[in-house]
Amino acid sequence: MDIGLLLKGGLRCVVFAAVCASGAMHAAESGTYTADLATLYNEYQRVLVLRDACMTAQPAKREDFSEAYQDWLNRHMRIVDDLDNRFAAIVKRASKDQADYSKNYGKYQAEIYQMREENKKALLADKEKLVKQCGEFPAYVRHPKSDIPALFPVAFKNIYRVR
Repeated sequence: MDIGLLLKGGLRCVVFAAVCASGAMHAAESGTYTADLATLYNEYQRVLVLRDACMTAQPAKREDFSEAYQDWLNRHMRIVDDLDNRFAAIVKRASKDQADYSKNYGKYQAEIYQMREENKKALLADKEKLVKQCGEFPAYVRHPKSDIPALFPVAFKNIYRVR
């Protein structure tokens, strides 16, 4: 499925900013850990954006898109939960105290949501390409080739220390 670099590095910048600001990464993890974490998190966000764009563009197929996404999410629940937890931990390390964490977490979540909305609008602007992508979306996310570990085996191995 040709979805391209949908998020144009935007989410990576958010994750990188939070990680770099934390100063808590070990020297051995700097660079590759943040890049790999951002890659995995970006894929999760990309799937959300495409689902949302397809549901908006083709409301009659909303249920099919929703069910297909749910199938993908069921296979990825542990990964998604872990990515969300790692994101929260990065923000927490970058924060001075609980109040600062709450403010920062809300700010970063709002930025991610805004970027998702901007990317959704970009997808909706190219109706011809989106029709093709939406037509492929249910089968694609139901297929194992859409699994994050299959798409990004090196990044997944680096984050989860798979041997």
